[in-house]
Amino acid sequence: MAEPQLLAFRLPFDLIDESRGRDVAGDHATATIVVPDSYEDEMSAEIAQSEVLAIQRLLTLSRHTSIQVRWERSIATRVLASPTIFPLLAVLIALENTDHKIESFDNAQAAGLLDTARRKMFKERVKTDLFSDTQVIVCADSRGRGTPPDLYGSDGRIIKREDFEAIIEELVTRQAATDVSTSSAVHWSSALATIVSELFENSDTHGKTELSGLPIRRNGIRGLVLKRTRVDSPKTKDKGGAAVQPIEAFELSIFDSGPGFFASFMREPIQPSVDLSLEWKVMHSCLERHYEPGLLDIRQGHRGMGLYEVLRALQLLRGSIAVRTGRIYGYRTFMEGEFKFKMEPTTSTTRPGMPKPQLLDFERRYVAVPSEHELLVGSSVRVIVPLH
Repeated sequence: MAEPQLLAFRLPFDLIDESRGRDVAGDHATATIVVPDSYEDEMSAEIAQSEVLAIQRLLTLSRHTSIQVRWERSIATRVLASPTIFPLLAVLIALENTDHKIESFDNAQAAGLLDTARRKMFKERVKTDLFSDTQVIVCADSRGRGTPPDLYGSDGRIIKREDFEAIIEELVTRQAATDVSTSSAVHWSSALATIVSELFENSDTHGKTELSGLPIRRNGIRGLVLKRTRVDSPKTKDKGGAAVQPIEAFELSIFDSGPGFFASFMREPIQPSVDLSLEWKVMHSCLERHYEPGLLDIRQGHRGMGLYEVLRALQLLRGSIAVRTGRIYGYRTFMEGEFKFKMEPTTSTTRPGMPKPQLLDFERRYVAVPSEHELLVGSSVRVIVPLH
């Protein structure tokens, strides 16, 4: 029998770089991931990169390969003490059947530190002050830790919409500080609560089980990332010709390791022969029920994410959304300075001047025809809202 192929990764960039995803599609490779002491500096330097997309690629990698993690000492000490402020590394810690080595620690010491970090992570409560500007709530379904108390009631069901709104309102108020007026913060809380509730409910309904309906047996992980970040302004220069600094923003991201939109909707795994345009239509039907005529949704109890409501909220907030599932990557932006596409005419009798419930292709930016990407498990949705 041939020896397994060894693939080396260095976090965070190799998992953000899409081209690497094509190299790990085989089922017999072993991946070695190195977490360097320079991790925080490297991650903060790439402010425009999507950490939640890196999480989705890590979850995909875990389905195809055995993973060995090599931690340098300083970053391991910091992360294992406060895992929830490192979203990508928190998911790495939550993965099952993964071998961890920590520089200067023996195997027993490393295992003890990892177990303590997991217990801490699963007991962590949402911090509305975001003292570190970042936190992740990990739902490790296949570990039996899929219902964190801040998001689920004692009956195992997601908390009510008004409870979501209360959490988001306090998060926004504290994060906005003096950047946003009180009246604006009220609008923010209501709009963001709509987005969070719709996205997370969709993940809870369709991201926890296999196509058979049975729970995902290995590395069934979902999560919510809350982060104060910076994004490049669409206006690269001001009127005087000087470069415009990145703008402060609030990021809300959802991820899961489920079947993905297409497989969940069609009740069968996606095949290479599936037309990309069909996958694109199915994604929209998952996001907005009945949006695409001719596609029958056979899933019980599915009512759609409410894409129009989400886009309307983002229009109010001048924000953006990116959705990655299967082989496709869609987005919409309403950030100041960006061109507005797929909008209803002002003469519309139903939604004058409102956004049409349709995403654009992330690569080509201004068209609604999808580009093909490497196949990923589950889905990730990233919402960005400027704080100014």
